[in-house]
Amino acid sequence: MNRKVLLLMAASQAALFGGTGVASAQTTPVAAQTTPANATDTQSSSELPDIVVTAQRQSETLQRAAASVSVRSGSDLLAAGKFALSAILEDVPGVSGGAAAPPTGMAGSSSGNDSPAAGLTIRGIPSNSGVGGSATSIATSAAIYVDGIYNGVGSSYDIDRVEILRGPQGTLYGRSATTGVVVIKTRDPALGIVEGNIAAEAGNYDLEHYYGAVNVPLVSDVIALRVSGNYYSRDGYDTHDVDKGELGYRGGAMRSTDFRAKMLIAPTSTFSVLLGVAGQNNKIYSSGNSMNLQADGTYDKLYGDVGPGTNKFRQYWAELNLDLGGANLVYIPAFRTWTSSALNYGRVPAIGLAVDQDISTPKDEFMTHELRLASQQGGKLKWQIGALYYQNDLRSIVKATDGYSGALLYNSDVAKKTTAAGVFGEATYALADTTRLNAGLRYDYTKVAVDQTYTANLNLCCGGPLGSTTYGYPEILQTQTLSGQEGKRTYRNVTYKVRLEHDLSPRNLLYALTSSGFSPGDLSVTTGRTGAPTAVEFKTETLTSYEVGSKNRFFGNRLQVNGSAFYYVYGGYQVGNINISDIIGLTAFTAISAPARAYGGELEISFQPTPRDRIGINSSYTKAYFVDRREQAVPGSTRTFDYYFSRKDIPNVIPFRTQVNYDHDIDLSDGSSITLHGDVRFLSTFYSAPLRQNLVDGALDAARTGSQFVEDVTATWRSRDNRLSLSAYVRNVSNNRYNINAGVNLAGVNATGQGLIAATRELSDPRTYGLVLSTKF
Repeated sequence: MNRKVLLLMAASQAALFGGTGVASAQTTPVAAQTTPANATDTQSSSELPDIVVTAQRQSETLQRAAASVSVRSGSDLLAAGKFALSAILEDVPGVSGGAAAPPTGMAGSSSGNDSPAAGLTIRGIPSNSGVGGSATSIATSAAIYVDGIYNGVGSSYDIDRVEILRGPQGTLYGRSATTGVVVIKTRDPALGIVEGNIAAEAGNYDLEHYYGAVNVPLVSDVIALRVSGNYYSRDGYDTHDVDKGELGYRGGAMRSTDFRAKMLIAPTSTFSVLLGVAGQNNKIYSSGNSMNLQADGTYDKLYGDVGPGTNKFRQYWAELNLDLGGANLVYIPAFRTWTSSALNYGRVPAIGLAVDQDISTPKDEFMTHELRLASQQGGKLKWQIGALYYQNDLRSIVKATDGYSGALLYNSDVAKKTTAAGVFGEATYALADTTRLNAGLRYDYTKVAVDQTYTANLNLCCGGPLGSTTYGYPEILQTQTLSGQEGKRTYRNVTYKVRLEHDLSPRNLLYALTSSGFSPGDLSVTTGRTGAPTAVEFKTETLTSYEVGSKNRFFGNRLQVNGSAFYYVYGGYQVGNINISDIIGLTAFTAISAPARAYGGELEISFQPTPRDRIGINSSYTKAYFVDRREQAVPGSTRTFDYYFSRKDIPNVIPFRTQVNYDHDIDLSDGSSITLHGDVRFLSTFYSAPLRQNLVDGALDAARTGSQFVEDVTATWRSRDNRLSLSAYVRNVSNNRYNINAGVNLAGVNATGQGLIAATRELSDPRTYGLVLSTKF
């Protein structure tokens, strides 16, 4: 029986973007913004609304933004039960992944990650994976900004809107904006009013979700404070009762407690300051199960130990906005910390592989400073210039032992300091009343200093057999230290953007652009191919994009058709978590890389045939593949890249995705209303794991996921004054559990020299359902 729950949340149901006050990407001072971002004077309820976005660091309507941008509202996400980033982005064309809660793995990881973008893929280019023994991610291929802060805290509650930009955004965002940016804007304080929101959500898997916010004026129309909090808890999806832990939860369970406070100080119409503090405490349990391939092609679920993990975020920031008359100045300093402690248990019983990890990150501090100066709206020339400073100070300790014998596999103790600085400028000039030219340029400098001690057991090849109590014994240990000049690297990058945009009519826009992005390199020590420690360096990755697009409104603003097509030249897909060892049981790593290409397109259609009916279609096609695989040598190996990636396509990229959704409003006699929503997503066949050339044919089937359909439905009742709402949702109505990630391991070699496989897999989320009660006062 599920628990009965009460939930708190700030849900402004009346408007798509309900908040006022500071908008971190805006070019106008916050004190001057007094109307909702989507308000217009001429629209009727039979027309599609004009949505204001700021992801390009300026205020503009979605239809005037000459870029591939999608928008999701916070109130809609809450009503649909979408809390994890992966769920928030699941219907955005060309985008997949994102941090889930909890993260998953061979047996479900409990450590979490210091970067919310670690699992995010935009247009077929996934983020790099650090080498084995690394607890934190290297620079990701896509960036996430929360309230103007890189990898900011508090992205899952009290959301105003989520803006997703596809394509390189290196000019304006720099670090990690190689393939795109997800910009999350939470609600800001509003001057001169008292208001608040509370909400409660209950659902299956013992879901409990409480969410609330209150806005109060402190000094008339000069100072306002908004305080919000969030509590989210659920049991595991694929779980067992071996150990419920001190919280009474089972494997795969998670709990998150969040808080945030923002104070807006606007003493004049030309100057304002926003001060903020936010935090998040997470408790995560690894799933404790492993889905293992059997001889008949089916998978058997085996249960193991459940590993507990905790991690904690803290963030402090400010935003200063100053109107200088002809230009606006914005300065955003921020300081963020992340600490974690976790136990993970990985099991592949078919080959006796067992890895127990004790992971600790006692220090992970981030400091950023961003300064932007932008012209006022109006005139032929619009421009913005700026600078960014980034610093990360990290200490991470990982100890891995064999789960059966207890023998040491490796021990890594790393202290790393990353410092980066960048300057940028971008301008748009009106060549004619209907034609504009946009150009941007950015220079970035990154320095990495690593001090690491890494110890590996050299007897993993020749000790007792896998799965025995003698495996890895006697321990033969070798240590390598990386420090001083040997541990320092510098990376310099220049990115650019050139775009031409033309208005065919006031409601029809065409644009063409070329742009570039980058991810800086990194350095680490790991277990090499011989079992001895070895230093591995990741090079800078670059991406050059060519894109054409069009944005259109037809039939009196009732039909919106936005589309784009792109072609990518990717400098090199790098990955460090592929096992290059030929010794069964020995996991060895290096940075392997090959250039890649990607092409495809997205289409977003919104149609409002009547004031009470809305139809939407979101579709994308992505072809992402390696080139010159046979020419790319693998460091420390006699083989080339194509041996470890026998398929040309980049793994875990879904080629074709489409979603069709329908909304219908029903007006009730007492003035209240009901909105019915339904959507169906289609995912085409994809392969989720890289495969060695010498593996038997069954490996291809193990890594393959066939085409899938997933359905969601939501019904939302709203009171006459929109102050009270009740939503009921069912996600994945048909309970379709499909493979989202496969692990294909070398289990042995047959008489003909072919590799035998042991495969594991992860499943998508099951059917979930719940109720969300929200009120605004």
